[in-house]
Order: sequence, then C-alpha cells, then structure tokens
Amino acid sequence: MKNVRLERINSEIRKAISEIIDQELRDPQINAMIGVSSVEITPDLANAKVFITSMGATPEDEVIARIKGAAGFIRGELSKRIKLRITPRLDFRLDKSEAYFAHINEVLKGIQYTTEEDGEDEE
Repeated sequence: MKNVRLERINSEIRKAISEIIDQELRDPQINAMIGVSSVEITPDLANAKVFITSMGATPEDEVIARIKGAAGFIRGELSKRIKLRITPRLDFRLDKSEAYFAHINEVLKGIQYTTEEDGEDEE
C-alpha cells in the first residue's frame, strides 16, 4: 500500500503546479491547454515525476521542451506555495496514458466475440 502522506503530497504538488502553469507561466510560443495529470514523488521527497497532458496547436514535444525549460521557475514558485523541507526536482514527462487507452479500446472493439449459442447455431 502506498504511503498516505506521499499520496497527499503528490496531490498538493499536482494542484500547485497546475495553478502555476495556468496562472504564472507566460510563454507566447505555447498555444495549447496544459494539464497536470499526476505526480509521483520519491519517498525521500527529492525528486518528482510530473506527467503533463497537452491539447492544442503546439506539438506535445515542444510543449514538454518549453515546460522543462521553465522547470526552475516552476520549482521556485512551488517552494513558495508548498512548505516542505526539500522542494523536489521536477522531471516533466508527457502523459501517454490517454493515447494508450484509446489504442486498447480500438483493439477491443475489433475483437469478434463468440458465445456457445453462436457455436450451436453453426451445427
């Protein structure tokens, strides 16, 4: 079972980073809606993986590159909003789970199901 404290910290960091990106980060070259889908912090609170989703005209790879470029600013703002002994280093990653789930859904739609009744009708 995951530590409840880590879950709570993950949630607070996710909310804070979402607010920072939405309200504070001003990059005219990003023409996309950016969301923070989840955060995974290490047990020592030194590092955090931040999973980003992006929808808009700017390619996802460029959005991630620009967010990584602003990681220092985001970390500084995070330290002002969340009081932890250590402000974690942020590792921004593209969240590919939605695309993966869409792919799995398409594969499942393509599967033909047969039942015993179908088999009996063929005889």
